[in-house]
Amino acid sequence: MRLSLLVEDRGSTEGILEVSGRFWKLMDFEIEDEIDTTDLDFSCISYTWGLGREPHPFRPNIEVSDRTIPALQVFTYHRPMCEKIWIDAFCVPLEGKERAYTLESMGYIYSKAKEVIAILSNTTLPALQHMIESDRIEIDDLQILEGDEWVSRAWTYQETVNSKVLYFTCEDAFDISIPAGEFLNCVGYSFARLKCSAVEKQQNYPRLSAFEDVIADYYTAGYQGRSALQVMSNMDHRSQLRPEDHFYAMIGVISTARASSVGHLEPCEAFMRLCEKKGDFSFIYSAAIRDQRPLRKWRPVTGELPSILPWHSWGAQQDGHLDHYGLRLDEILVLHPASPQGNARQFVQKWVTSFFGDHRNLNQKPEVAAYAALQIMGFKGSSQYLTTAGGYFFPFETVTSEQVIHLLISTAIRWVCGAPGLVSFEKEVGKGISYTSGVYVGEINPSAAKSVKLS
Repeated sequence: MRLSLLVEDRGSTEGILEVSGRFWKLMDFEIEDEIDTTDLDFSCISYTWGLGREPHPFRPNIEVSDRTIPALQVFTYHRPMCEKIWIDAFCVPLEGKERAYTLESMGYIYSKAKEVIAILSNTTLPALQHMIESDRIEIDDLQILEGDEWVSRAWTYQETVNSKVLYFTCEDAFDISIPAGEFLNCVGYSFARLKCSAVEKQQNYPRLSAFEDVIADYYTAGYQGRSALQVMSNMDHRSQLRPEDHFYAMIGVISTARASSVGHLEPCEAFMRLCEKKGDFSFIYSAAIRDQRPLRKWRPVTGELPSILPWHSWGAQQDGHLDHYGLRLDEILVLHPASPQGNARQFVQKWVTSFFGDHRNLNQKPEVAAYAALQIMGFKGSSQYLTTAGGYFFPFETVTSEQVIHLLISTAIRWVCGAPGLVSFEKEVGKGISYTSGVYVGEINPSAAKSVKLS
């Protein structure tokens, strides 16, 4: 694999880019299977392209973002001693194979950089200045950050959570450099202090609500230490120019391996294969239709892979392993349809009250209000819930209690409202088992969990 870096050159003028009086050239480093960056000592720049374009300084027949050079200007001002830089517009190869290899490896590249500098748009300057002065920012500042494209781009998620050391600044800010801890704590603290309910935050600040998950992810999970479901949930809130970038960005967060390491597959299929190789089967908690082949009916089909609930979860992974007889999932709570007990209704009532605050939904039955809350959180499944003694299961595909064989609830991956799960059922008597994912709203008892075979 070829790793291209901008390298400072003090003795040449040919093929050179001048940025703020310093001269840079592109230099290629041949890297074997995995990227050994021990001796490269490079930094990465995280920014968004925007809509403006200008000629590529090294290949004038190609256009790049007109925000690339301003980002480099800010970076070189803040890091005058840095001699090697990775920035996508110049360092991602243009050739098909090498370009694909680099895009597959971007998460690992960012994880190996000595530091990452996130450069926001110049509209965020007032908010950053207020962060320098205080440990909190005002509503106007939150609205400024809500509008910045960097908060919602696909690549910036992996660039943030994979970084060893991260700083924030913005275009035209030559006197502001905020360590990630201060930036993320300030945003998180200020967002938490808003005098509104969770539903109002989600409706008024959808990007920052999603960014809260990135903050939690940054602090709680090391590189490759987050579940596939958590990655899927974060990416559901983010945008990208090409469909495959969605999965390349997810692969970069969960694995050091390239997508091509599991064969020449569609990016979605490569993502699922890498999860299986890692032993994390939380990708099955997707709002996707299921494979119909024998022994694989539990598995989502290749295509889009949206999370069943794009909300912050905790838990490193859903352990499991494949063999010739199907999939065995660990730490699973097996439930059956039953009338909900009093503690189930109390749990749901308490959760929806905390979610909605003083809101009209509280006049509804708890299970109806729970479904309304799940919809706001991003759930797109059925409103026809299944009841158990301890809670309510909302399947993606409508399933009647008469069709249910088992409700399989994860105890390894959790949300504040409950946990993801699958329901095994018979669409028609004698036609075999089918599966669909869903959201369980209720209390979880990990001590009753066991390993379960899925056919």
